[in-house]
Amino acid sequence: MKNVLLAAALTALLGACASQGQKGADIEQRDLFDQQKAQQESQDNARQQQIAKEQEELKRQLEEQQRRQQAAGQGGDPAIVRPLSDGSVGGSQLKGDVWSQIKEPGSELSKRSIYYDYDSYTIKEEFVPVIDAHAKLLMQHTDTRIKVEGNCDDRGSREYNLALGQRRADSVKRAMVLLGVSDKQIETVSFGAEKPVAFGQDEESWAKNRRSDIVYPGEPK
Repeated sequence: MKNVLLAAALTALLGACASQGQKGADIEQRDLFDQQKAQQESQDNARQQQIAKEQEELKRQLEEQQRRQQAAGQGGDPAIVRPLSDGSVGGSQLKGDVWSQIKEPGSELSKRSIYYDYDSYTIKEEFVPVIDAHAKLLMQHTDTRIKVEGNCDDRGSREYNLALGQRRADSVKRAMVLLGVSDKQIETVSFGAEKPVAFGQDEESWAKNRRSDIVYPGEPK
């Protein structure tokens, strides 16, 4: 009889310990989930703050660019993007006379790459006029869609470079949207380090690969 009672007591004790252990595991799992959630929220907040800071800097650069144009008697910069005689665009593709504007040597429209500092996706002031010119063209031709391709040099992991390339492409899109371009006109994509234009292992080559490319559909060969 004593053995039966002892066995029952032992079984109850083990069950209680197992129950307590499960509760402890559940609490630990919940705490871990809460920590991960708090960490993700912190990262999201930091990302939003970075975007807001970047947008403020872009606004400042764009306002400075407009002041320079006005001071030079070039308000609206009509020389960069000239209206077409018929004002039309063939579907989502530009016609030949628009391509002649884009490829005009020395024009801001002929520049279709934005370059970045190492490990950065902040648009430098020197490239604001390039973005401004392409934004004006897109606002003139609202049927036109472009793709902005983000690229990196080959340092860093594949995953990191893909993420950084996407941020670079997105930074150009945000700048154009700030200027008045519809976000539906711009698609962004990242190639990471998979689409280099220079293949050396030196700063000159790396600098050429840290870029966003503005790509128009149907470009003639």
